[in-house]
Amino acid sequence: MPRSNQTQLSLRSRFLAGILFCVGLTLVLLAFWAALVQERVEQGLLDDVMQTNLALYENFVAHHDSTNQPNSRTLRSYRATSADLPHELAGLQPGNHPRVAVEGRLYQVLVADLPSGRVYISYDVTPHERREALAWAWFILILGVMLVLIILTARWASRSILAPVTSLAERLSRIDPRERNVRIAAEYSSDELAPIAASVDRFLERLDALVEREQSFTATASHELRTPLAVIQGATEILTEQTRERPAAQKALTRIRRAAAEMSEFIHALLMLSREAHVESDPGEMCNVGELVPRVVEDQRDLLNGRAVELACNCKSELRVQAPSSLVTIVVSNLFRNAVAHTPSGAISCEIEGRTLAIRDSGTGIAPEHIEQVFDRNFTTRPGGYGVGLYLTKRICDRYGWVVKLDSTSAGTTATVTF
Repeated sequence: MPRSNQTQLSLRSRFLAGILFCVGLTLVLLAFWAALVQERVEQGLLDDVMQTNLALYENFVAHHDSTNQPNSRTLRSYRATSADLPHELAGLQPGNHPRVAVEGRLYQVLVADLPSGRVYISYDVTPHERREALAWAWFILILGVMLVLIILTARWASRSILAPVTSLAERLSRIDPRERNVRIAAEYSSDELAPIAASVDRFLERLDALVEREQSFTATASHELRTPLAVIQGATEILTEQTRERPAAQKALTRIRRAAAEMSEFIHALLMLSREAHVESDPGEMCNVGELVPRVVEDQRDLLNGRAVELACNCKSELRVQAPSSLVTIVVSNLFRNAVAHTPSGAISCEIEGRTLAIRDSGTGIAPEHIEQVFDRNFTTRPGGYGVGLYLTKRICDRYGWVVKLDSTSAGTTATVTF
């Protein structure tokens, strides 16, 4: 299954995010707990102060023939009948009232009903609030500095902790796919990644065995196929000599001889691809695509089976590519056969424009949900098909750096190869 298109965070990013989340959550909970404790302790102390001052006021009233207790800079008492009672306090009900604003300052106010009447005791908490705000500012500043230090420490820790993983990833990226019998477990025997390296070695071992079996099968199959091909080619030469006076037979024998030669080249091409040989294996071989395409179209004409399909080939422009003609023939043949298979009637045209070969048909087209899968191995929409032709075409094009593309609508399909 293909991976989701969602952004995938790297292991290091997830490590940093996890640390920051845990530390950040811890600091937030700690700050919340500290604020809650501080608020409750402060309120408890202020309640005690107010109750103590209320007791002192009652004692003063009991021992003095006056209800006007002396006031200080931070503590004042009022009676309900006092002329200087602030209107902000006059509307308060009996009980403790925190942070009552009076003329720009904050007061803790205790309202109580005594035998002598209602009394208002106010305590100026503005300095406490200012100190608390300053303390919180320092707390936020320290918290920010701590977060910066934590980020730097986490980055250093992530590099240190993930260094073995990074080393293993770099080692794996240096493995050449064409190289066999590569093992890496010995390089990580004393490392915590030793189990992973051992698993990679087991995978490489199975992969080597698979490649060896595939190469052995390909070599054996090519050897077995070459023998009957040699017989066919020899018999064709004999028949050609015996039927020189029969033009119809000569034409058929020519096609047989050409098909046998292409089959031999095809086997050679498959052997080269299966061995992952370098493209530069035969740098001097050139192929004239303009001459090859008409021949391929003519050889494939019999695939129409009498259908009303018009074939047009406009390949007068010379286009030469540095590649074996057998591989170019495979690419062109498969694209042309795909056009024939999807065109019950209409027209198929081949045209060379610059360095691009375009094969257009007026057939049924390819469904949009299938267009991205047509080059996948074993994928086919044709009953009885094997899904190998276009896969092999894509592999050859990728090998030589050619660009192959299919554009399809309900009115037909256009296959292009840019060499």
